[in-house]
Amino acid sequence: MQTIALIGNPNCGKTTLFNELTGITAYVGNWPGVTVEKKEGMWNNIKVLDLPGVYSLSPYSPEEKLSRRYILDEQPDLIVDVIDATNLERSLYLTSQLAELGRSVLLVLNMQDLLEREGIVIDTKRLSLMTGCPVVSISASKGIGLESFKKEVEHALKENKAPACPLFSNYVENLLTTIIEDDYLHLIPSGRPQRWAAIKLLEEDELFLSSMPPIPEAFAEFLHQAKTNLRLHFEDDPEAIIIDQRYKVAEHIAKHCQTKKFQKKRFNFDTIATSRFGAIPLFIAIMGAVFYLSIGLVGGYTTGILENFFAYLGSNLSILLDSLGVFPLLSGILIDGIIAGVGSVLTFVPQLFVLFLLLSILEDCGYMARIAFIMDRLMRTIGLSGKSIIPMVIGTGCSVPAIMSSRTIEHQKQRELTVLVTPFIPCGAKMPVFALMLTYFFPGKWYIAPLIYVLGILAVIITGLLARAIDKHKEKNAFILELPRYQLPSAKNVYLQTRERTLGFVAKAGTIILLSSVIIYLLSSYNFTLQSVDSDDSMLAIFGKFISPVFIPLGFGFWQASVALLTGIAAKESIVSTLSVTMGTQALSSFFDPASALSYMTFILLSSPCIAAISAMAKEFGNRKKLLYALIWQTGFAYLTALLIRMLAMLIL
Repeated sequence: MQTIALIGNPNCGKTTLFNELTGITAYVGNWPGVTVEKKEGMWNNIKVLDLPGVYSLSPYSPEEKLSRRYILDEQPDLIVDVIDATNLERSLYLTSQLAELGRSVLLVLNMQDLLEREGIVIDTKRLSLMTGCPVVSISASKGIGLESFKKEVEHALKENKAPACPLFSNYVENLLTTIIEDDYLHLIPSGRPQRWAAIKLLEEDELFLSSMPPIPEAFAEFLHQAKTNLRLHFEDDPEAIIIDQRYKVAEHIAKHCQTKKFQKKRFNFDTIATSRFGAIPLFIAIMGAVFYLSIGLVGGYTTGILENFFAYLGSNLSILLDSLGVFPLLSGILIDGIIAGVGSVLTFVPQLFVLFLLLSILEDCGYMARIAFIMDRLMRTIGLSGKSIIPMVIGTGCSVPAIMSSRTIEHQKQRELTVLVTPFIPCGAKMPVFALMLTYFFPGKWYIAPLIYVLGILAVIITGLLARAIDKHKEKNAFILELPRYQLPSAKNVYLQTRERTLGFVAKAGTIILLSSVIIYLLSSYNFTLQSVDSDDSMLAIFGKFISPVFIPLGFGFWQASVALLTGIAAKESIVSTLSVTMGTQALSSFFDPASALSYMTFILLSSPCIAAISAMAKEFGNRKKLLYALIWQTGFAYLTALLIRMLAMLIL
């Protein structure tokens, strides 16, 4: 079976093309770091790989290492280099590296629809001649040129012709030729072209050197002298010289293949969105509007309607089942277990749908990348990377992909700290709990929802500052993030993202929460001798009463709240269903008061996440001890913060 690998810079439309080819709805986001693992699909009996978006194949970031390792070790039959046609020169830097790998390469100029708007004309025939690669123009998001692209792929697979390598200056080329002629280069592993290997020797590439046998002393002396001569000739380090040579190649090709008719002037929204004084207030205003529309407006209107609907459904079904003489246990499971539990969670679907919809629009229009940019300085002061904000934004949907997206962070300590703090950001699964408490204890006070978000951010900052104080070593690294152009959100992308998140929430309600609701109902209806009893004497109550004293200082030291926290380990949404089954949402005010409700929300916000997120944390840490420390910190920090919030709320309220 033949294999093609899609590779390109972040935001070049690579994953959109992958989706069009394979029919797979892979996540498409308008910022770097969306594809942190290779995605695989099938098209026309050809395996298609979507590799992480990279700017180069130098071994700095995890995604660069993954892409380079795959191309070298797996040796795909065709490399499809997806290029943002409006940024030709920058994209050709990666093309020059791909040409050195000795594999067949197809250049795909994406975003053809934007070229005319930007006043850019590209001579594809000349570009093909200068790069030695076939070239095709498309617009993946608009479906333009895909048939031509498919024909070029089939033709390139038949030809299987490697492009000519870009030529550097005469001095560098003569030096590379001398290195290639040495017998040592015959020892390189298969799939590593000799020219590429010679360049890696000059760059002192650690990944390459670790795969090679020890360098003979005579050849090592020759290399040392060659690098010294390079430094003297160009007055720079060999690695910087090679980088500069590649940029000159890219600049030369772009200059002769691209012309700009005009420079279109338009208002630059970034003068506000990324300004020193306007960026943060704008971000707060936008997120406040998102929560107002989803929880305040839509939630305030639909929650009561849906609650009345499920109550009406339960009461009428109870009358029907009684008239049919259905066994009371089955009737109780259906009405007090499934309808009460699952229905209480489904009540919040409309507001979560709107929340996911608005976040998807912000992601697709390009604004989220600006958030990463403006938060970089703050992130660095607490020992994180500017890229850490990306997992936190993704975490508003679900913590699992958010934790996985931390792989784009180059340095291990920053990456692990990001994994630790990302669950502090309220995910979609926690929002039903907050919406439930806000509905009953703070009606009309929609602004508490964004304050919960702010509390999560404060938890991130405090944790980061403490981690930085403990570990004095400060990692310094350049934060490189492309700010993609603003664009009208793609209706298809927004629809797919919103549908995936919403249906994922509904699927949980129909599986995990349904099962847990039934189990909770049975455990709260029987004692250990399997006799039907009041819920206060049930198995669940006995177990809950055993652990509930721990939460007395937090204001929710009753067994119903305690067991709800335990079921929340499976899925945070099940906290709502557990409370509904064990006490009924209408009776919340008999157990909680506003201060304890705030304390309860705080503990749920900051304590350890669901089991799926814990599994993702374990995978990213790769160490059980680190995972244990993380869970202890999250839970302990949640307890102390909830205690403080309750004390403050009692003073204020």
